[in-house]
Order: sequence, then C-alpha cells, then structure tokens
Amino acid sequence: MEVTPVEEIIQRHTDSITSGNIKPPWGSCPKCFETPNTYKLHECRKRRFRFIVGCFVRIVLSLLVRWKCPICGRTFTEYPAFALPYKRYVLMNIEVLCEDYLENEKSYQETVSCEDGAIGYEGKNDKIDERQLSASTPWRWLGLLGSMNNTLTGALNLIRQKAANSYIFRELFPIFSGKYHTRNRKLLLQNAWKLLQANQIFGHLFGDKIFPRYEIARTRI
Repeated sequence: MEVTPVEEIIQRHTDSITSGNIKPPWGSCPKCFETPNTYKLHECRKRRFRFIVGCFVRIVLSLLVRWKCPICGRTFTEYPAFALPYKRYVLMNIEVLCEDYLENEKSYQETVSCEDGAIGYEGKNDKIDERQLSASTPWRWLGLLGSMNNTLTGALNLIRQKAANSYIFRELFPIFSGKYHTRNRKLLLQNAWKLLQANQIFGHLFGDKIFPRYEIARTRI
C-alpha cells in the first residue's frame, strides 16, 4: 500500500512522540491564560485519524500529548498541525472539501463524491468496508467554522495591522443561493469561507496559521 504525504506527516508526528522528542507547547495556558516557564508532560493517548486518498478514506493510529499547567494544575491536549480538536478527519481534508463546496455550485453529496461514486472506506486484509463519507460531515465542519466569530474577528484585526490592503477586506464571499434556506445559514457559510481564507493569509503573514490552536485563538486573538 502506497504511503501518502499525509500519512508521512502523521507518522513523523507519532515517531517524535514515541522517541521522546517532545517539546513543551509555547504561549499561555488555554485553561487559565497564564504563561508558565514550562509545562509538565501529563500523558499520551491514542487517536485514530482519518484522511482521504483518492476515492477512499484511510484510518491511521497516532498519539496526542496532554500537558499540565504548573500554575492552575489543569491539563490540556496539544494538537498537531494536521488535526483539529474533536474532528476525526485531518485538517487538510477539512479545508479542501469545505473550500470545494463553498467555491462551486455543488451539493454536500457531490462534495463527498469521487468519480460519480461516494468516497468509501478502504478495506483491510481483503475485507470490504461498506462505510462511506457522509454528506453531513462537511455540513458539520462548516457549521463549526462558521460559528467561530471571535476567532475570525481577532484574526482579521491582526491581518489588518500588517496588511490593511489584503483582498480579504474587499472580497464579498458570495454564496450560491441553492446552498442555504435561511439568512443565518448564509452568514454562517460566508464566515466559514472567510475564516478559511484568513487562515491562509495568517500563515503567510505570521508564519503560523490560526489552526489547530483555535481554542486558544478563539479567546486570545
């Protein structure tokens, strides 16, 4: 089975943890918002990540690290650059499929289709996996992204300070009328699209994208 670039990224992350090459996170604690000198390693836990290869979904086992803040004594999970909290699919797939849906006159079902068929799960050991990527999955992704108003506002404020002429302040982000039935859903989709674009701009300007540290960003940015 061919190893994909995404799989290599996940494997490098896993190897760095199993080899003990783990660096404490930077910045303030996401629980108390204080900034300690360092964090204490609390535990490592298993996490299965899903990613799309062509017309199939693969699942790979990796690890997530939990750290303990010496100031407040609470623990938190540090997510690698390819992951989002509470989401099983890798961030790269979330970004690509959400942008594909927003930029084109596609339905959710068409967005999760490949070669006129549904994106299915890759079987193992000659066993067929009949599961398919659900059309409701990108719907939920966009619902999350579109509801992150504080993160979007904060990110735009920082972008404006460094690149006031950025196209993001001129773009209207029009949504095809067939994609929503209410004004609230339209605004949510527009916010999701704008946040995805802001994430890319943020990375170019500051060398560090908004995601996956959005839980901290939502409060601090």
